[in-house]
Amino acid sequence: LDIVFDNRNKEYGAYALRRDYNKTMLLSLGAGLSVLLFFILFNIARQDNVPDPVDPFKKLEDIVTVEMLPADQKKPELPKQQPKPTQPKAEKMATVDFTTPRIVPNDQVEKPVTAQSELDGKQIANETTAGNEVNDQVIVSGPPVDNSGTGSGPAGTEPGFAPSYSDPEYPGGHEALSRFLSQNLVTPDELETGEKKMVRVRFKVDKDGAVTGFEIDQTGGAVFDKEVIRVCKKMRRWKPALQNGVAVPVSYVLPVTFIGIEQ
Repeated sequence: LDIVFDNRNKEYGAYALRRDYNKTMLLSLGAGLSVLLFFILFNIARQDNVPDPVDPFKKLEDIVTVEMLPADQKKPELPKQQPKPTQPKAEKMATVDFTTPRIVPNDQVEKPVTAQSELDGKQIANETTAGNEVNDQVIVSGPPVDNSGTGSGPAGTEPGFAPSYSDPEYPGGHEALSRFLSQNLVTPDELETGEKKMVRVRFKVDKDGAVTGFEIDQTGGAVFDKEVIRVCKKMRRWKPALQNGVAVPVSYVLPVTFIGIEQ
């Protein structure tokens, strides 16, 4: 080392490090071994203080006890389980094969219709079997057969249908219509006192209330017919007719009477 650092600055750190390298290595190795030995001794001392593990079989002997009975002593009898009550069997009812009537030519009949006398006291079914009869009455087992051909469900299960209908109406009713006609009609010709001229006009009240298609059903004269149609064309929209709650177009006949009054 002195030869290597001859004529060099030995105060520089490299010289001191190389000179003390072996001593520093020994100190480091001793310190590391000392720490490792300390942990080994610590673990040994810790294990010495841990109690012995519990023997599971020994613990089981402390809990479970077996009692041996003498040979002449009988084991106590357990209470017998009560048998479950059995449901009584339903009586078998007599049934009769009932064919749904179907209109066919005589040579195509496969099975004749069952006579009414054979139905008394029996259930209607798809085969004939023996059994008990009840009070000479026909017993229907299941939904009755729908022979109407209008539906596939059981007969009589749907509520009755009551159709409804209401006539078309001028807004405000009959009185408002009479007032409208009296205020707008003008007698086109002179009438004698008590003389009457009736005109019956037919028109269509559409489902939106519009009035169209005016025709004369009963004429009272050309001038009277023309006056009635002129005024009717000025009418407001009507309330349409309702059939089962739905507006429908209908034909309506309105009678108009001209009466001569004393001047």
